[in-house]
Amino acid sequence: MKNKGLKFGLVFGIFLILSLNLVYAEKLNIQVGNNYIPGEEVIFKITLYDEDNKQIDGNINYVVYNYYTEIVKEGSTSSGKEISFKLPDDAVKGPWEISASYKDVNAPRTLFNVGELEKINIQLEEDNLVITNIGNSPIYDKKILIYIGNQDQTASVSLEKGQTKKIRLTAPDGNYDVRVVEGRDEIIEFKGVSLTGNVVGLERVVGNNFWQRYPLISLFLMAIGLLAIFVIGLRFYDKKSE
Repeated sequence: MKNKGLKFGLVFGIFLILSLNLVYAEKLNIQVGNNYIPGEEVIFKITLYDEDNKQIDGNINYVVYNYYTEIVKEGSTSSGKEISFKLPDDAVKGPWEISASYKDVNAPRTLFNVGELEKINIQLEEDNLVITNIGNSPIYDKKILIYIGNQDQTASVSLEKGQTKKIRLTAPDGNYDVRVVEGRDEIIEFKGVSLTGNVVGLERVVGNNFWQRYPLISLFLMAIGLLAIFVIGLRFYDKKSE
């Protein structure tokens, strides 16, 4: 009996010591910058703390939500480790959120703001500059400078989000270096472009159909059309059921 009591006391003592040494997670803290623009790297860190506010180890789950509360990134990370991800160029403007959890400990959702980005993509197709609004701004409305050889031309570009326009380049027959200056530092260069025409100049090319040139109006007209079809169908059904 003494041996059994001794063993029990020993086991109980070890259990008590281990219990006293257990570290319980008390809170999670998310650190992230306040403002980002599309195309930037978002860097954040999630740290797990015990009841004495000391950092402890742990595998933490996290989720990143966009402005529409859609999940754009999720995964797991170690306590105190930096996580980064790149915002797409068309990232929706507004507050985004990060949430984190460790077992039964949850962090309050932390916000960061995605600002507006006016950005266009410029490509060359034969003698046409193809310009597309690839930023997250509803309207890109700026002037760009186009050099054909040594002569410069100014083009006014007004594009809805996702919209494309074409500008035809003209010059006396020959090959020319073409440079496009958008903003102060954005310079795009095309070497040895074959051009034809009487004078150096720019011509707007309506290369897309109405639906592509005016996407917002197109969506509005499509919605009206669908509504009309629905109303006609409903009336037909009512007459048939009489």
